[in-house]
Amino acid sequence: MHGSSDRARLWIRVFAAPILLAAATMTGLLAALLWGTAGQYVAWVTVGAPVAVVARAWVRRRSQKIGPISPTISGK
Repeated sequence: MHGSSDRARLWIRVFAAPILLAAATMTGLLAALLWGTAGQYVAWVTVGAPVAVVARAWVRRRSQKIGPISPTISGK
């Protein structure tokens, strides 16, 4: 079982951020239900976190310069 530690590291690298975002979102939803007024503010931050992550990724993707010919199109 030589490759099992490599698979574990790959699994963590792939799924760590989505799991943390899901946990934060669930915490925010529960906070809004259970903690009253303070929970509303926690919920705004934690439920808005996935939206902020997607917006940041979209802006970064759009701001990258695209060359006139990409390497996959030119065949080199």
